[in-house]
Amino acid sequence: MPTIERTVHSPAPVATVQAYLRDVANTEEWDAPTISCEPLDPSAPIAVGKQWRNVSEFRGKRTELVYTLEVDEPGHLRIRGENETVTSQDDITMVADGSGTVVTYRADLTLKGAAKVATPVVSPALGRLGDDAERSLQDVLGRLPV
Repeated sequence: MPTIERTVHSPAPVATVQAYLRDVANTEEWDAPTISCEPLDPSAPIAVGKQWRNVSEFRGKRTELVYTLEVDEPGHLRIRGENETVTSQDDITMVADGSGTVVTYRADLTLKGAAKVATPVVSPALGRLGDDAERSLQDVLGRLPV
């Protein structure tokens, strides 16, 4: 099971960072492979159980996952993405420090079916994606209101 974990800092307080990250549609701004990410029910409030359809491109192929907000507690989000070939369990922790918020983003990916065979090949590419996401997430969170 490949895992991507990165830590970034935002000058914004935890509540501001969490409000931004709990809206999965914002991945369009910081997750390079994301082409689009839209709520399945735009009128529903952002709360546990809300779902988004995410279209991404990875290694030249488009894939669609449905993401569900599973945990929304102070300082902790868990978002699960799933389709027929992969499950992504994303845990995000946010801890206040003297100058803002330390954000740790961890994605555990489980490849399913025939895709399992590709795990050794996919892992290095996922590491590069993690590096790209770290840079863009740092940039976006750095611009949140203090």
